Amino acid sequence: MDGIIKNDICDFNNLHKAMRKCRKGVSWKDSVARYTNNGLASIARLCSMLEDDSYTIDDYFKFTIHEPKTRNIVSTKFKDRVFQRSMCDQYLYEAITRGFIYDNGACQLNRGNDFSRERLKVHLRKYYNKHGSDGYVLKVDFKNYFGSTPHGTIKKVLDIVLDDEWVSDKVFDIIDSYNEGDRTGVGLGSQVSQLEQLLVLNGLDHYMKEKLHVRHYLRYMDDIVIIHNDKEFLKECLIHIIEYVADIGLNLNDKKTQIFPLKHRINFLGFRFGLSVTGTVFCTIDKNNVKKYKRQLRRYRILVEEEQMSREEVDDCYVAWKAHAGKGNSFHVVQNMNRYYKELWRA
Repeated sequence: MDGIIKNDICDFNNLHKAMRKCRKGVSWKDSVARYTNNGLASIARLCSMLEDDSYTIDDYFKFTIHEPKTRNIVSTKFKDRVFQRSMCDQYLYEAITRGFIYDNGACQLNRGNDFSRERLKVHLRKYYNKHGSDGYVLKVDFKNYFGSTPHGTIKKVLDIVLDDEWVSDKVFDIIDSYNEGDRTGVGLGSQVSQLEQLLVLNGLDHYMKEKLHVRHYLRYMDDIVIIHNDKEFLKECLIHIIEYVADIGLNLNDKKTQIFPLKHRINFLGFRFGLSVTGTVFCTIDKNNVKKYKRQLRRYRILVEEEQMSREEVDDCYVAWKAHAGKGNSFHVVQNMNRYYKELWRA
């Protein structure tokens, strides 16, 4: 089996297909352009390195982003991204995700933010049909999830799902390439790392669903939401979660992990979800998102005045934000923002 999977991953056509996927949306970058302008030769060199085992991972480019929250990003070089994409497409994705629960919503085909937001709405409707609008929510968040996961924890869960020695060696090489000193943490910008981190808490997902029989449970990477009519039951769930994550070397974010009444609404993926006494599920964009975007628009205007950005580019960004806000019940928010946007350019 090992040889067959390796041949599929290292196949010239599969690597070339992976390169075309990787360049989408980033073809304007100099490093990507240099690689893809001589794409056939670049892929041929990559094939050769993988065949004679001379392939090595290039040094990472590290930087920090501050929206929607401060995160340290470890950017994978394009050559390595192409290889990882082929490995994910040909084997790794299926091997890792086939045992996931349905409500594990991040970084998967036909999944993502929109999927998880809709699933939360479904859970709220089903909860109301049985329990009404009164109840409680357990919201769980992890402290520095990507940056603090022990390498040993990741390798342990991968050993369970990977049955190809060559792939295991390559994936473990990727894990070991991060923070070699303390063997903790992986890069947020890697497709392989994202799949690994989805897998790390898969055991917790199954424990909550199959052992504790939690019906209204969903997870988006390290954000977990549980809805239940019994507050004491949620306290027991939290105890189990704390014990579970301690065993695998992780820590919860105490400030964001809490139990609260359902009527206080649920902050999830940039929106606030609630349930009315009549069973209507509503979803409004987070007010903090609106405030941050107003600041962003003011910065955009300065860039336009300095001729570092065009008004048309800002308009495109604003249209995209309105489309995002429109995914919730945000009609009045969008109308107020439209007025703000007009006044911004009039001032």
